Amino acid sequence: MQSLLQDIRYALRTLRRRPAFTAVSVVTLGLGIGAATAIFSVVDNVLLRPLPFRNPETLVAAFRTYPAWRTDDILRTSWDAIAWSYPKFRSWREEQQSFSESGAWATWITTINSGDRPQVLTGLRVSPSLLPMLGVQPMIGRSFLPDDALASSPRVAMLGFETWVSSFGADRSVIGRAIPMDGTPYTIIGIVPPLTNLTGRGEPPAVWVAAGYHAADQSPNNNQFRVVARLAPGVSLRQAQLETERLVRGDEDPTKLGARLAPWQHEQTKSARTPLLILLGAAGLLLAIACGNVAMLLLGEASGREHEMASRLALGAGRGRLVRQLLTESVVLACLGGASGIALAFAGTRALVALAPPQIPRIYEVATDLRVLAVSFSAAVLTGVLFGVAPAVSLLGTSPATTLGGASRSLSRRRGWLQRSLIAMELALCLVLLVGAGLLGKSLRLLTAVDPGFRVEHLLVAKVSLPRSQYDSTRTRQFYGDAIARIETLPGVERVSASSGAPFDLATSSTGIEFEGRPVSAREAMQESEFRSVMPGYFETIGVPLLAGRTFTAADRAGAPRALVINATLARLGWPNESAVGKRIRFSDEWFEVVGVVGDIRNAGLAAAPQAMLFASAHQESATGLRFVVRTSTTVDVIAPAVRRAIAAVDPAVPVTAIDGMPALVSRSIAEPRYRTALITLFGAVAAVLATIGVYGVTARAVTQQAREIGIRVALGSTAGAVIRLYVSRTMTGVVVGIVVGLIVAVVSSRVLAPYLFGVRASDPMTFMGVLALLLSVGVAASWLPAHVASRTNPATVLRR
Repeated sequence: MQSLLQDIRYALRTLRRRPAFTAVSVVTLGLGIGAATAIFSVVDNVLLRPLPFRNPETLVAAFRTYPAWRTDDILRTSWDAIAWSYPKFRSWREEQQSFSESGAWATWITTINSGDRPQVLTGLRVSPSLLPMLGVQPMIGRSFLPDDALASSPRVAMLGFETWVSSFGADRSVIGRAIPMDGTPYTIIGIVPPLTNLTGRGEPPAVWVAAGYHAADQSPNNNQFRVVARLAPGVSLRQAQLETERLVRGDEDPTKLGARLAPWQHEQTKSARTPLLILLGAAGLLLAIACGNVAMLLLGEASGREHEMASRLALGAGRGRLVRQLLTESVVLACLGGASGIALAFAGTRALVALAPPQIPRIYEVATDLRVLAVSFSAAVLTGVLFGVAPAVSLLGTSPATTLGGASRSLSRRRGWLQRSLIAMELALCLVLLVGAGLLGKSLRLLTAVDPGFRVEHLLVAKVSLPRSQYDSTRTRQFYGDAIARIETLPGVERVSASSGAPFDLATSSTGIEFEGRPVSAREAMQESEFRSVMPGYFETIGVPLLAGRTFTAADRAGAPRALVINATLARLGWPNESAVGKRIRFSDEWFEVVGVVGDIRNAGLAAAPQAMLFASAHQESATGLRFVVRTSTTVDVIAPAVRRAIAAVDPAVPVTAIDGMPALVSRSIAEPRYRTALITLFGAVAAVLATIGVYGVTARAVTQQAREIGIRVALGSTAGAVIRLYVSRTMTGVVVGIVVGLIVAVVSSRVLAPYLFGVRASDPMTFMGVLALLLSVGVAASWLPAHVASRTNPATVLRR
């Protein structure tokens, strides 16, 4: 033990005498370990860790499918993930035999008016069978019973743990208390455990109620419910799929209706799986680059200590003792790097969670994974051991006299070949990372430059939640009219209107339409179009250009001829070679006249092509769920409080659920590609810095070791340019090999990024040429600088040493 402590103290003194080498090695290892651990912690929690429910491996998500939607621009993204109506779910549950248990749920938004300000809660309507099937037991109270879903039963609810703590102070006496929700009293019967979230996205549900009693739940056309079921023992997923298809389809055409089953965990994480694995691969490349860089540094340091080792051997030190000493130094260095990696891993994981877009499921559960930290730490230690001890082992077969006499050129050549190989490996991996970062960065730049079709700046969107029990259609229109009248008098407000869905707020609604003169045959599907109900002044408020006809006015109200405004895409679909104004479109079994055509809006996101859209007057259609849109001459932060007060002045019982500036909504819509691009760009930048350090370190060490040779060359008449070319060419051999290998790997691996690119191909030549030029410049500059310094050395000074 005393000998070990002595070796550790000697190792620390040795590392302290080489501060630059020690600092670079520690930081390099720390970056690699921290990045790899942080990313894998996210991957493990999101993709690999089982769902927090009983026997999650037997849980299956069940969807209905409609293959005809695959050719529709609007519906093709959801053709194989159609939700169920509650009556259809109950009918399927009673007839099927492949599942031992099943449950369904749909979102539910309610308003509580128990305090000074109305509070909006987002929750779920669940079948009474759902929570018992998942093994979720209430912390306090009881779960739902089958009778709780009957229309004649008293209204009951369960609170989410987080809501119970934040809104009710974790008061246990809340059980049995009646709380008004949308004007109807609900008795609280239980508290759902913490972090119980069926989708894994966003905050856990605030309140849970039993499904089935509400009138909307009885409608066979209200397809809002998601279904999950547990496979019965001995039943395969394929068997359950065939049975579900048969029950769902019934007598329908098999090309029009079907079913799809998938493991529930895979279904929850499938959208995030490939992007996270790409980030994990990038972090793995960075860890490999970091280890390779430290290996090169250790080899370079070992070359400078050949005479030290030979001297110690000549003075009687045992070879085993030297190996143990170098091993101790390597382990101490790796431990220091690992310690910095641990700190970076914890900080990096917190940063990844804080900056992550909400689309990543279960991101709120992520914590630093100690198993991955141990693996990354072990990789760093192994690298240090292998490349730190290798020089001492190589000395075992070399006599001290040979080394001290300067005749160890073959050993130096072998070591130089190994260093150039490590340079090639490091630059190849670096090139792959930089190409990925370049492609994603160019894609993001093109995406953010897309014109959304309206004026984004100084536009505000305010959402309210009207209590359904208190607002019928007439009172709803009156509320919005009064609120608009108050808001438009506020200082700084230029225009105000309302719509059932503002751009980029993820509110979507579509309807099947028929063009006049083009009847839909029995075998054809109706043309689908996005639908919006808007108040007069909507298009002028958000800044959409009018292309033909007119927009809505106060005259477009109940009793007047039914009017529509359509976008340019829908006009081209219906009447490609003539004006659409004055033509008629039918939907909901009524004919509407097109009175105007407006420009296209990228409502589904900047990356999506404009979709067919039609707009109806909110005075002639349902005005439920409208959002206020406000054009201001000031900032959102300044005008938002005044908008809240204006709405409260109309009805204090109506809560404002959200106020967002349109620039924030647009930015939020590209949060996921921005997050992905930022991380890979960061990894690529760090890799480029490490590669520069590696190339410079190898060349500088070679120049230092061969200073006498350089002096002789200069004394014999060699020019400074010739010396520079000699050492640059030696280093650039590894650089060029690495770049060639990296280009081949990058061409293949960049195809993985193709689905996540916008406006740029995975084989974009400009990106590849830019990265190639960058790495060649890095290689030349990092090798030229030490060679240039050496070429200016006075040969007489060197030869006298």
